Amino acid sequence: MKILQLIQKPQRRGAEIFAAQLSEQLRLSGNEVLLVSIFEGESDLPFSGEWIKLNRPISNRFFDFKGWKKISRIIKEFNPDIIQANAADTLKFSVFSKKFFGWKNLIIYRNANQMGDFIRNGFHKSFNQWLLNQVSGIISVSKASAENLHSTFSYPLTKSIVIPIGIDLNDIDLKQKEKTTINLPDNFLLQIGGLVPEKDPLGMLAIFSRISATHQDLHIVFLGSGILREKLVEKVKELGIESKVIMIPALENIFPILTKATALVMPSKIEGLPGVILEAMYCKVPVIAYDVGGIGEIVNKYRGRLVYSGDSKCFENELNHLIHTSDSERCALLSTSSQFIKEHYSISKISTQFEAYFNQI
Repeated sequence: MKILQLIQKPQRRGAEIFAAQLSEQLRLSGNEVLLVSIFEGESDLPFSGEWIKLNRPISNRFFDFKGWKKISRIIKEFNPDIIQANAADTLKFSVFSKKFFGWKNLIIYRNANQMGDFIRNGFHKSFNQWLLNQVSGIISVSKASAENLHSTFSYPLTKSIVIPIGIDLNDIDLKQKEKTTINLPDNFLLQIGGLVPEKDPLGMLAIFSRISATHQDLHIVFLGSGILREKLVEKVKELGIESKVIMIPALENIFPILTKATALVMPSKIEGLPGVILEAMYCKVPVIAYDVGGIGEIVNKYRGRLVYSGDSKCFENELNHLIHTSDSERCALLSTSSQFIKEHYSISKISTQFEAYFNQI
């Protein structure tokens, strides 16, 4: 089978990392896979096959006739059986190219988030409805994402399926062995992701500032970049906890830091199914997260701590409970979590589900 994977740009973001890992696995399974990125970017991704970087300026994201023409030429030359548009601008980019230049190849859209949460007005909803009507199928990352999609848009259930993300267990095993030059405290909470409103790092900082008052040796590490960085720095100074907060830009290898964390914290307001939770569970790192998107399909009382969305006091209580958890209880919880990920979320198992769906379509 010939598969074209379309991603937004080379960046260390969940949608792009998973698309690259999936592409690699599909290629190793005997498929011919071409990876195409739309916008400019400089990050490496885990894919060893052919990768075409269009390097289109992101300022043209709303109208890019030249970009649509470029991808149409690639599609007509490669002639894929399936084009998988992976979240964000890839849906609009592929649909407009198809409409303007008349190619007939099938588009599958990978719904990696809660589309309904991003709808701004009636026109925006109608426009996205039109885009979705042009695709041959939708793969949602979680049951919650699929339910959100179908409650927001009129899209046939028969053309939609849920396939979660997977993680590369062998790659993680190798990356855990690498050393980090970053000086880390012995006891720290870790939040991984963009410093953006949806991830709510400011809310997490407020929770941490309260709990750190009674846990003097506890620190927090924010791993990622984003528009809220300056506000986060200002708030840290205002709270007078500069010595307890560490900010690290996005890294290609997060695992030497992740594996040392006391817990992975995820106070997000919106999520699809974050891969970093699967990675933490596989690495036997406790997870505390708000119950948003598909997180509740992975995390429960047997495999972490799940908190009602926005209940910061409960989040704080769960952190306290985790800190005081006995070694035996913690070991049992983490072993259960890691085994669960091994059995259900390896990239090799997930890729076979994608391949089966492509053949069905």
